[in-house]
Amino acid sequence: MDNIKILLIDKDKTSRKFLAQMLIKKNYQVIHADTGRDGVEKAAHEQPDLIIFDTNLDDLAAKELIEMLQKKPSTALIPAVVLSSQSTPDEMQECMQAGCAEYYVKSGMVTLTLVNAIPKILLEKKREHPEKKDGLIIVFLSANGGIGTSSLCANIAMNVAQQIHPSTVGVVDLVLPMGSLAEIVGAHDTDFNIIKVSEMPAEAMTPGYFQSKMLVPPQWLVHLLPGSPDPAMSNHLVVENISGIFYALKKTYDYTFVDLGRTLSKISLPIIHEADLIVLIVGTNQSTVHLTKKAWNYLLDQGIQKHKLFPILNRAVGLEGLTKAEAENFLGFEIKLTIPYMMGNFALANNQNTPIGLKFPNDTVSIMLKQAAFEISKQAIKVQDK
Repeated sequence: MDNIKILLIDKDKTSRKFLAQMLIKKNYQVIHADTGRDGVEKAAHEQPDLIIFDTNLDDLAAKELIEMLQKKPSTALIPAVVLSSQSTPDEMQECMQAGCAEYYVKSGMVTLTLVNAIPKILLEKKREHPEKKDGLIIVFLSANGGIGTSSLCANIAMNVAQQIHPSTVGVVDLVLPMGSLAEIVGAHDTDFNIIKVSEMPAEAMTPGYFQSKMLVPPQWLVHLLPGSPDPAMSNHLVVENISGIFYALKKTYDYTFVDLGRTLSKISLPIIHEADLIVLIVGTNQSTVHLTKKAWNYLLDQGIQKHKLFPILNRAVGLEGLTKAEAENFLGFEIKLTIPYMMGNFALANNQNTPIGLKFPNDTVSIMLKQAAFEISKQAIKVQDK
């Protein structure tokens, strides 16, 4: 039973220590909490495999503790077992109806029975809720604006949804101070955006919430969480809730694409660290390539691993500029794909809120976007499996 963590919530230190010793003998890791609220906090932070708690707590009733655990996406599926110091039929019924896995009344023999029953409890919970891999997070980033990062993010996400079956795809606009994806895909005039969502209580950020609220623009097969609608609103972003948003999105979608634009900050860095793949968009002019090298060196200094990098050279403004080989030589890493120049077609598709592949299905760019979707998906899965 190596690496299985069990959280004990009990105000009685002696009782808690007695049970902990029995669990440690079985090679379980034990975490202690002496109040209900401390237990809820430790459950969210430590992610135990099982919670055992006494209902005689000073700060929370048993039902209230269970409900607090079940409201948080990160603790909702952790099985909870009562080891009560008192025996009342009403309490037992209330706890079991609230969602407890088992209910025991404290005694020396019963405690031994509970410890021996732990493998069975964990197995039954696993059968009820088979483990599903978290979805992949793929961030799009550039060192300079105006080189098509948002357009590529939206269109490659569309191709993943269209070409890789079955898959669900969410797209998040985290370009600050003002997003652009809503304008590209045609999702206008909505109060649902990253700022408003960040202001919600953490327990409300569930997969069910995102499944019901994410926008599905006409002609697009992706679900969108729009960015800040204006610079003034971006000041209201609740940064500490961003991790909760992405935790829920990973549980909701097979792929979550995140447009960061050229943002490297305390907001974007945790997401970049969390990401399975970093799609770095490179322009063809020398100044952009210089900035890209600086940005990548900075990410390396922050502990970002090179195998997460997927660079794309985008000829957004014309045929002039550096070649792929010249850009690679300066940057010191391989560029995976080059998106050819589309003249005004990319802008036209964006202005009509239409995916490139639908507007110009036979264009070379549409073919390259399909290839990008397959290769990005393949590398992201490979990184996740490591």
